[in-house]
Amino acid sequence: MSNNSLGHPYANALFKLAKNTDTVDIWLGDLSNLALIAQSKDFSDLVDNPKLSTKNILKVLVDMLGSSRDSLVNFLALLQENGKLKCLPEIFKLFEQKVEEDRNTSKAVIESAFALSNSDQKKLERLLSDRFGKTITSTVKINPDLIGGIKIMINDTVIDSSIKGSLNNLATKLIS
Repeated sequence: MSNNSLGHPYANALFKLAKNTDTVDIWLGDLSNLALIAQSKDFSDLVDNPKLSTKNILKVLVDMLGSSRDSLVNFLALLQENGKLKCLPEIFKLFEQKVEEDRNTSKAVIESAFALSNSDQKKLERLLSDRFGKTITSTVKINPDLIGGIKIMINDTVIDSSIKGSLNNLATKLIS
């Protein structure tokens, strides 16, 4: 996402607030939940309902979260006032990226044709951590279409050592 995205100023300001108040993990949890809520059709219906006041919309969101922290309510009120509640998923992603950058960590998604053992997953995380110079944690997704091997995605980097990827590369070379 570019620095010109709609959520960028909100994510930056919120990250500064969270760092200054030592509430980064609390905000990560709240924003993660809000991002999930914001992706539902019910959320759009709620936000776009002309019959509901700003106060009622905020009350519903706060009740869904189960948190009435003043800073959270103020943040949601600011987003509502500026018509940016629908940017919550983007704000979460940007905030999460800032946290990872600050903590020198990243998340990887490892696609594998077959299940990986915990020890294999941990070995891959150590190798990736060494390669990227930061602590990497991963989630594994089974993708039988890969045929064999693995495909790893970390931020904008893709490492494809799957059989399917190798076949696609070979096909591309043969066609060229």
